[in-house]
Amino acid sequence: MLKNLVVYSTCLSVIGCQTIENPLANVSSNAISSSGCGEKPMVSLSGKDVEEVVLNESTVTKSGQVSANKNVGYTFTATTGQKLSYNTDADVCLWVFTPDNTIFKGGELPRNGKYIIQVAAPQGVKTFDLTMGLGVLETAASIPTVSPTDTPEATSERTSDNNNYQSSSEKNNIQPENDISQEQALELVEKWYAAKPRIFAPPFDRDLLNELATGKLYQRVGGEDGSIDWLQKYNYYYTYNKSAITNIMGFSNSGSRPYIKVRIVEELYLQGEKGIDQTNSGEYQTDYIYFFAKDNGTWKIYNNEKISDAG
Repeated sequence: MLKNLVVYSTCLSVIGCQTIENPLANVSSNAISSSGCGEKPMVSLSGKDVEEVVLNESTVTKSGQVSANKNVGYTFTATTGQKLSYNTDADVCLWVFTPDNTIFKGGELPRNGKYIIQVAAPQGVKTFDLTMGLGVLETAASIPTVSPTDTPEATSERTSDNNNYQSSSEKNNIQPENDISQEQALELVEKWYAAKPRIFAPPFDRDLLNELATGKLYQRVGGEDGSIDWLQKYNYYYTYNKSAITNIMGFSNSGSRPYIKVRIVEELYLQGEKGIDQTNSGEYQTDYIYFFAKDNGTWKIYNNEKISDAG
């Protein structure tokens, strides 16, 4: 699932679990508040690193590779009042510069002239595909960073694809619909919560996980050094007293990843050799977004992300 962005970017930050290394990661969609992406880039672009593109209501996709020290840019001509949309599923930082060399903060483009989208990596080397267009304004979800005491099971539902979903008012004829209904999406999420006592506790059922999850969720939970490996390595497991979906806040079957947004009430306890870890246990009411993908013709959960703690 692509991340729909305007002036925000996504940056990867590894989250620890108390004093034990946690194999999972969290992604924030807010470039300004992220520890990896600053309010402005640290590297100035040279002419050879900037490619001119022609943007209109059709989308243009460009691929590249960036690092913290090697940035690339895309320049385009626009007029006052047009709306810029762009998206990427890579963990990169993006800034948009106006013709007068100020950073664009979102909304309608403020003036006629040439704009530049600058792309960088928060750390290491990142390869990306960036889709750009002028027309429908797409907004990024705000996904807060989880606390350092989050455990693998808890963090597994708070990490990122962060966040390429559109509200129904943002759909356009470029985005195809998928053959998954809201009822099917809800049923998959319900099955996921029913299965968690067997996935995050003995028998740590990877076959059951495979029936429900694919892509990033499967790798994060059942892959090498994922949640299951972490729990088994440190002799932890979860018990659940309650798991319930109390509200459906949104659904879309358009775009590259259909999604459903739900409010979850869950009471869970992290059990260890010394008893219950009270820091990572209790009852929580939280809003999540679940993304879906087909695996050999079957719809499964591709990723899930925490939107916010509900009141």
